[in-house]
Amino acid sequence: MPETRLKCRNASSAAAVVAAGAGPGDPQHTVRQDGRHVVIAYANTRWPFDVAEWAALEGHASDKAAARVMTAL
Repeated sequence: MPETRLKCRNASSAAAVVAAGAGPGDPQHTVRQDGRHVVIAYANTRWPFDVAEWAALEGHASDKAAARVMTAL
């Protein structure tokens, strides 16, 4: 399964993104924390786009960091 990484502002911001993005029972679309990064595994490219967009809107990641995820897809 492909993965991408989102750089958050700090480890607590990454934890907030993981808590919000943890969906029950969906092994194909997951998020996990690696320090200040969120590792996003996906089958559908819309999932990391949505996670990155939400993280930027909530202030957990910069617009630039979210854009890196979006353009890498």
